[in-house]
Amino acid sequence: MRRTGGNRIALGRATAAALAILIAGRNAAAWAGAGTSAAPAPSVSDLQSEVQQLQQEVQELKSQMGAVKTAQTVAAPAANAKATTIGQQVGSIQSDLNDIKTNLSTNLGVHIHGLVDASYEYNFNQPKTAPPGSPTGRVNQLRVFDLDANSFDLQQANIHLDKTADGGVGFVTDLNFGQVANVLSAATHYSNAFSIGNQNMDLTQAYLTYTLPVGSGVNFSLGRFVTLLGEEIIPTWNSQDFNISRDFIFGYAIPFTNTGLMAQYSFNNYVGASLSVNNGWDDVSDNNDGKTVMGQISLNSGSLMSENQSLAFVLNGIWGNENAGHGNTHRWVIDPILTYHTFIPGLQLIDEFVYGEDDGTDVVTPLPVSQKGAPSTPFLVTNPTWTGNAGYIVYDYTNNLEFALRGEYFRDANGARTGLRQTLGEITGTINYKVPAVTGLLARLEYRHDESSAKPFFTNAGINPLTGVPYQTIAGQNTVMGDVVYSF
Repeated sequence: MRRTGGNRIALGRATAAALAILIAGRNAAAWAGAGTSAAPAPSVSDLQSEVQQLQQEVQELKSQMGAVKTAQTVAAPAANAKATTIGQQVGSIQSDLNDIKTNLSTNLGVHIHGLVDASYEYNFNQPKTAPPGSPTGRVNQLRVFDLDANSFDLQQANIHLDKTADGGVGFVTDLNFGQVANVLSAATHYSNAFSIGNQNMDLTQAYLTYTLPVGSGVNFSLGRFVTLLGEEIIPTWNSQDFNISRDFIFGYAIPFTNTGLMAQYSFNNYVGASLSVNNGWDDVSDNNDGKTVMGQISLNSGSLMSENQSLAFVLNGIWGNENAGHGNTHRWVIDPILTYHTFIPGLQLIDEFVYGEDDGTDVVTPLPVSQKGAPSTPFLVTNPTWTGNAGYIVYDYTNNLEFALRGEYFRDANGARTGLRQTLGEITGTINYKVPAVTGLLARLEYRHDESSAKPFFTNAGINPLTGVPYQTIAGQNTVMGDVVYSF
């Protein structure tokens, strides 16, 4: 700027000097003519002509000054070189992020995804499940992730990273926050638990992958991964359950995660198998001297049935020591799942059966119920068993609208899994709607009824502050839940 200003002053001075020289030159010529007797005096018309010529020369000087200024002006930046509005700035940031994701995916094979799941749930029992004055006074009984009653809640926030490598080493990680992280953290025997304040962070999956080039390829996974068992899952960015709430089988009959080594192989388009050796049920760090074996055999009809129909059967199983401190007792579960995509487009039927048994002795902390009238005390259970069955009717009315109905019973014959000797049943109806205007946005609405033979569900009567026993518990529990999930 200083250099440009100096040039303007110099140009102004040069112009003034040029005008002075021109006028002086012409006046000198006039004076010289006046001193010579032979030269006649200039006429008025001659003076007018000289004035017009001077004006023309001044205009030419101005044009030359303009050309010099233009040559010295720095060229303006290109229109897209710098964002000048908020919209352009946001667009520039989005473009940069997309470039980063593209570079990670294309050059490194790394993919970044995530989800946020927020909900509100209303329990018609309005349960008071804590002593008076407690800040957390309403909890849904025997639920898995949807624990808070009559409350807004962050069900889950998930960050997913994975790298796929053709013939090389890859990895998968899933970091969870919210109620999912709280529940998984509480259920897992950690050697590396971490949290910030009261907020747990759960590294739900963190494993290396490698494909051994034998046959169709043997896929190995080493680390912590979600269990093979169960129809229902811990949600990720690209996979959700049909219902919002989880069934009793998911919460009480099977593990959430396993840590160890797993191999998976597809024999052909119809048959596959998986085998894992791991630390056991939700054990990041093994708590005994035995290992657990988990396996899966999967069968599907492929193209053997008509165009609209398919049949898939998965047989899951797990066996190993789960008692802390020693390896002389074992727990096992068998979990077959049958899925039938019917001849009616969009309609599928699913059935899951589970049977589990533990040949050891478990110490059970019972659920508090009103009819005992006194604080519950732990009790011993020998060779406990549990049985469950869940059926699903799922209908995709359109690509954006889905209806799901689940019915289930779960029998905890010895009380080892739920804290009470009881038979549980539930029926759940859910509407899932993919919002077409926003990619990755899912809105859901659910009604659920739970029923038990042991009256474990709290009411608004509250808890006796002296004994800690609820004044009233009943056999049923009804809830309505709204949920919004955004995946990217």
